[in-house]
Amino acid sequence: MYQAAQPTPEQRHAWRSAVTSLLSVDGNCSALTVPPALEEIYLFHAFPAGGSQKTYCVLIERSVDSKGWGSVIVPESKATVTYTLHLSAPHPHYDLGTVEQAAALFELVGAKSLLIAGRTRTALMEPSQCVIPKGSQPYYVTDPAHNNLEPFFDAALAIYEWQHAQSTGCPSSSCAFIQMHGKGRRTCPSDQVFMSSGLRNNSWYTSSTDYPIKRLKRNLQYALPPKWTISLPSDSKCGLTATTNVVGRYINGIPESKVCSSSPAPSQVTGEFIHIEQAPSSRSREVYELWARALRATFQPSTHFSDVPLALDPSMSMN
Repeated sequence: MYQAAQPTPEQRHAWRSAVTSLLSVDGNCSALTVPPALEEIYLFHAFPAGGSQKTYCVLIERSVDSKGWGSVIVPESKATVTYTLHLSAPHPHYDLGTVEQAAALFELVGAKSLLIAGRTRTALMEPSQCVIPKGSQPYYVTDPAHNNLEPFFDAALAIYEWQHAQSTGCPSSSCAFIQMHGKGRRTCPSDQVFMSSGLRNNSWYTSSTDYPIKRLKRNLQYALPPKWTISLPSDSKCGLTATTNVVGRYINGIPESKVCSSSPAPSQVTGEFIHIEQAPSSRSREVYELWARALRATFQPSTHFSDVPLALDPSMSMN
């Protein structure tokens, strides 16, 4: 059944092409057409955001009897993209609340794209042959963070390649690829939020370079409740460092053909990839706006939104 739901090589190519077309939309969502290999499975659809004047364009499966490849959403008008941020939720129905959180932040900050996986990581509990951990607990084939054959991986790469094909590329001052994850209360219990860029504890995190993840940590400390611990690998012994995350490996400079087996050296890591693990309280709707404030303060807005403040006012924090 899994193989029947997987895209063929032609469909994988078409899926990436459709994601690329979606990212280039500018007021013409209804005019987009999916490639022939996908026309019975996917469609482009424009829909208004509740309570706002914005309209979004989504690449979504036609049927509820879906293959589980996921969905990608962008603002239909480029003029409504405030920040060059690409948000994603790889583990729906498992990392509870992360899909809702990613969607809320996508809308609140005016991000460029939102990618949501279509399968829960435990949909098929067979070991992935891509990333094989040293311990006894395997990664499953339907875990898109650890299997390069999942459609989520193809969509993430299409988003990355599209961004880097733009004249501005992905400067660290204004651009990032952010994955939202959730951890259990007993996992790294001292950290409400634990972030990494796909590296374990390393001098990369403590160097003088102002990587996005460092700015985000500072701004989250201002924005979120004062008793919460916001950590990087240099602050915590938490092991959720995303070193085996296949999307993170690719963003960090590993060739697509080697993401299952190779990890980046610190010198390869640009900081574009931000992996966020969170306690349940950090994913609650009560702190969505606080997260949005921190993101706005961390990244420079698009040029047509130059009046957006670039630093978090401490008076707006919960401290």
